Amino acid sequence: MGMIKVPKKSINFFNYNFPDIFETGFLAEGNWNKNLAELIKNITGANNATPTNSNGAGIVALLTIYRHIYKRNKVLVQSNTMYGVKVMVPSAGCENSGYIKCQISTLMPSFDDVKQSLSGFSKNDKKELIISLSHIGGIINPDLEKISAFCFENDVILIEDCAHSFGATLFNKHSGLFGNAGVYSFYATKAIPAGEGGMVVTNDDDLGKIIEKYVIYDRFDQKLQIGNNVRISEIQALFTYSVAKEWNEIILNKEKIAKEFKSVCIDRNIQYIDQTKNGQNGNYYKFVVYHDKIPIRDAYPYLNTLTSAVYDYCLCNCNHIISNHVCLPIWYGQEKDITNKVVSELLKS
Repeated sequence: MGMIKVPKKSINFFNYNFPDIFETGFLAEGNWNKNLAELIKNITGANNATPTNSNGAGIVALLTIYRHIYKRNKVLVQSNTMYGVKVMVPSAGCENSGYIKCQISTLMPSFDDVKQSLSGFSKNDKKELIISLSHIGGIINPDLEKISAFCFENDVILIEDCAHSFGATLFNKHSGLFGNAGVYSFYATKAIPAGEGGMVVTNDDDLGKIIEKYVIYDRFDQKLQIGNNVRISEIQALFTYSVAKEWNEIILNKEKIAKEFKSVCIDRNIQYIDQTKNGQNGNYYKFVVYHDKIPIRDAYPYLNTLTSAVYDYCLCNCNHIISNHVCLPIWYGQEKDITNKVVSELLKS
């Protein structure tokens, strides 16, 4: 329906600065990697930020570190998330210990869902446990404060998969900073569309130092027994910086589209995930319409102008989520005729 777009200011900034990369000869591990990390820390308030070549690479790095250094080898993931999250667990040498139920109203687990999943683990088992929670559609899990406190009380590590949620806040706190660590995505379709790349953020300074060393094999200090090359090039770091620095413009552009959709949904009593209530300030990665009782196609047969669902498959026990939601097109610089077509279809519902 449309092409991925980035702000013209981002393109101009990149074009102005990329010749310097060739002039200095720093094609890797130069100032743009450092600048990008500092930018993300300034935006989010994270104490530590480390660029990686993808969201997945960052999550696998964290799981590997927790397995080898902290002896955590059991992982719970939520049932409604990307298949890649499932395969990251054994890729890091960990054991997939089950799936957490999710709710149609958020597409994510509630506090009670997490508590129920943990009830089957003994006190000793919890000391080996990691929970990986994915923020879905552009908002932070609404129960994340309670979930984070519960994990801390039970000595469970919480990793936030923030692939969808860069720039999103809950009570003015950015995603990735509620648990032990979080990982953003800058993949081509994400909230900050930079083609590829990720960013590990954490307020745990010890973990922050370890992840910085891990992504370069710890080849300077030579003390870690694990490590990998999951860096990004200077050109990718510069482009990511160019797009990420315009994060407010990107989100504000999508908010305008969302307001049109919300107005019709409210008027027609169409259920949707509100990204501005209960302390949320979302990034509108997705605009989700759902029905809590019947399949969405039966409820709203005129809704045909859509984008990809989150998700159209299920890792475990979430078929109701697959059938009961759709996502309306919403992206930076979206063509007005697409927005108008969606509004027209909503009005028929």
